[in-house]
Amino acid sequence: MTDAARLQWAQAMVVTGIVLYVPANVLPVMTMTVVGTVEPLTVLGGVEELYDSGLWPMAAVVFLASIVVPFLKLASLSWILLMHGSPLAQRRRGTLRRVVHSIGSWSMVDVFLLAILAAVGQLGALAGVKAEPGGFFFAAVLVCSLLAAEFYKPRMIWQTNSEPTR
Repeated sequence: MTDAARLQWAQAMVVTGIVLYVPANVLPVMTMTVVGTVEPLTVLGGVEELYDSGLWPMAAVVFLASIVVPFLKLASLSWILLMHGSPLAQRRRGTLRRVVHSIGSWSMVDVFLLAILAAVGQLGALAGVKAEPGGFFFAAVLVCSLLAAEFYKPRMIWQTNSEPTR
């Protein structure tokens, strides 16, 4: 694959991730049923639920991992791609790309935990957890950011507009 094609794919993945970020945070990711009370929860709703239960450290971790980190990854990748071909801040962009790439797979822990909760959290009439469409959109945002970081190779940061792309 040529560098020009890699750049286009990375841009497409970032734009797709940004578009999917909205439904990932607006739609419920799961529905909890506890003793007949059914409550659909968005990511932010889950954070609020943890905070209201007195689990503020866990709420902070979920907020950072599920809302802040995906947003920062997309914002960082957007900046890297917007600066493509510019000799400015190449070293900083290289470092940022490495950070985004290295934390990328760890972001999928949220999706993994939702899947485990939905599979194990079935206690009959007492309680249950059901995955909802927001979880799919959330996973899609994470996959898009993973693919964007993978398509945009580190060597591409060092190319300037005067160099031909391969």
